[in-house]
Amino acid sequence: MLLRDNQAWFDPDGVTTLYWDDATKVLTPDGLMKTANISLSWNPDTDSLAIHRVHIIRADQVIDVLKTQHFTVLHRETNLERAAIDGRLTASLQITGLQVGDIVEIAASRRHRDPALGKHVEAVWNFHPTTIDTRLYAQWAKTMPIQWRAMSGLPMPGQTSTGTNVTLSMTAPNLREPVLPKDAPPRFRQANALQLSDWKDWAEIATLMAPLYAKSAMLAPGSGVSAQAAKIASTTSDPVKRAEAALALVQDQVRYLFVGLNDGGYVPAAAEDTWQRRYGDCKGKTVLLLALLRALGIEAQPVFVNATGFGDAIPRYLPAAGVFNHVLVRATIAGRVYWLDGTRMGDRHLADIQTPAFRWGLPIQSAGAALVPMMPDPPMRPLGVTTLKLDASAGVDKPVPVHAEFVVRGDGAIGMHRQLDALTPDARDRTLRAVWRKSYDYITPTTVAARFDPATGMETLTLDGAATLDWQDGALELANMQLGASVDFTREPGPDADAPFMLAFPYYEETRETIVLPDKGRGFALDPLTFDRTIAGLATHRKGGLVDGIVNLAVSRKGVAPEFPAKDAPAAQQQLRLLSHQHVYLRRANVKTSS
Repeated sequence: MLLRDNQAWFDPDGVTTLYWDDATKVLTPDGLMKTANISLSWNPDTDSLAIHRVHIIRADQVIDVLKTQHFTVLHRETNLERAAIDGRLTASLQITGLQVGDIVEIAASRRHRDPALGKHVEAVWNFHPTTIDTRLYAQWAKTMPIQWRAMSGLPMPGQTSTGTNVTLSMTAPNLREPVLPKDAPPRFRQANALQLSDWKDWAEIATLMAPLYAKSAMLAPGSGVSAQAAKIASTTSDPVKRAEAALALVQDQVRYLFVGLNDGGYVPAAAEDTWQRRYGDCKGKTVLLLALLRALGIEAQPVFVNATGFGDAIPRYLPAAGVFNHVLVRATIAGRVYWLDGTRMGDRHLADIQTPAFRWGLPIQSAGAALVPMMPDPPMRPLGVTTLKLDASAGVDKPVPVHAEFVVRGDGAIGMHRQLDALTPDARDRTLRAVWRKSYDYITPTTVAARFDPATGMETLTLDGAATLDWQDGALELANMQLGASVDFTREPGPDADAPFMLAFPYYEETRETIVLPDKGRGFALDPLTFDRTIAGLATHRKGGLVDGIVNLAVSRKGVAPEFPAKDAPAAQQQLRLLSHQHVYLRRANVKTSS
């Protein structure tokens, strides 16, 4: 990329015009294939696209591509397979005659105005590293309260005022790939972004959106949604059970389909329309659920979130509606908050629904809104439990019967059930055998199975088969009982090198193993096992013993926080690496060992 020239004009009436001039040099045959295919998309409800020129620059020759070729406008709905209809159009052109060594220059502009945002404007640029010449020039009227923020990987822009306008400009020659802190939370990984916004604060966004949701959630007397609410009310007076019934109705009887047509990006469809269609996006499902809950006397409000992992970075950005891409319901019953998402599936008991790990949310209300933290507490019970039982009572030097179970709770169970349920019986059997083989390759399965309990939301995988115990010099290593790992917590020097390390959260896994030994365990011994320590944000426990000829072991790992300080990383790395070499052995007496 030789040039990326970005220009923007922000009008007081809410219109944003973005102009760009890109120049790309074709260096390889692979680059030829990519550069020759021009594809520009826009939303005709809110945007208009103008293509100013497409040039091929070959040595001192300039070839005007648009003199002999024309763009084809396509309506492709590229996200249809992800249950989304947004009405976007695509202007497509395959450049003829392009050669390796040519420079392709494309200049175009997009005029944007979203009626749902009124006169507010916002924009964000994520600049691509390795561009030879990056430029930004933005202008707006002095009367507009536009703020801007540049992240640490960019040169500082300059702001000037001339006459009635304000100008922001930035040049970044040879923009480098930023040195980002490895394994840091998303808030430390937004280095090459520049944002402009005229929102005063987060509350202003919520105040603008609140009437849209209030209007769409209103129910007319005798409507179908009112009838459904009355039906739920007639079955129970318990507000928790009422909320559970309303959530099940929205999740089970209204399929998900994002509709971004006719100003649908921010404006939710009416609750009654969503119910009659039996489909809706997150906005439509949220409004339907709000209408039901309010008709049932339950306090509820919509909350904007980012569901794609960006939520952690939201407080580092200026207030903007565009940082959110999902909405759900915050319901309050007897002083307890419940987070209800109509786009999910299988939520049956409010007590089992954890706060989603979106980091931050924006409650949509008429006044006084502010970002609220959204992170679950550490799990109280394991989300996944593996139980392995080996019956070696008839002897340890021949194949022994095995029964194993893997029980998953929560979102993992629902996702696993949906994946397995979509497979044919033969494919499901192969998949289950592969799952077990990955953890216990010394077991030969006879039968494998899976079952889902919708009442508890648990998926259970089972295995029955036989295991050949691999004794080495009288010692048997017990699989999956070691506690450490070969981790790498080192970082390159650079900005935010002292940022915390991010962990999988919520996380809580437990592995249990039972071995029934012959002759009540005479002649067998088990290595010391007990371990109880928190390392790198993981509370790790191991306990067990050999009693009355039966070995019982249990190992658990539980995340106590979503991240841990960088200052703890060197010691944690050393401890985890040492632990990874400390295996657990069952030993036979009077047999020489070399372990």
